[in-house]
Amino acid sequence: MASSAVRPALAPLALAGRPIYPVLLPVPIILFVAALVTDSAYASSAEMMWLDFSSWLLLAGLIAGGLAGALLLVELVRAGTARRGPLGLHFTLLLSAWIVEVLNSFIHARDGWTAVVPTGLALSVLAVLLALAAGWFWQAVPRRRSGDVR
Repeated sequence: MASSAVRPALAPLALAGRPIYPVLLPVPIILFVAALVTDSAYASSAEMMWLDFSSWLLLAGLIAGGLAGALLLVELVRAGTARRGPLGLHFTLLLSAWIVEVLNSFIHARDGWTAVVPTGLALSVLAVLLALAAGWFWQAVPRRRSGDVR
């Protein structure tokens, strides 16, 4: 016998009663913004230290973004139909930012000036815009309970 009732929303993945994903989401966004700042510093000074900082920030952002994306994918699979649209848009934006930063890390593997200027800097700007949009659209996702942490 098939049930026509809507499946109730599952509680978010949590640790000690706190949802994990909202805590993890800002980490890759902040690291990608920091990589853009260090790319800009490198473009204005040509100091190799900034290129090294950018490469490490990209790596850390990709790791954090991968973890956040994996948790988000689990949330997306578990989400009710009312949440799938905004959550899917958020996932698409975050995944797009992550893919752009993967490409950017390959560009940053070049040697010297061409590692950042102009392609690396442009990819950093694009990824930051996508990541900020993903963070913005996270606010559009309906919460499961009024007490959920944003």
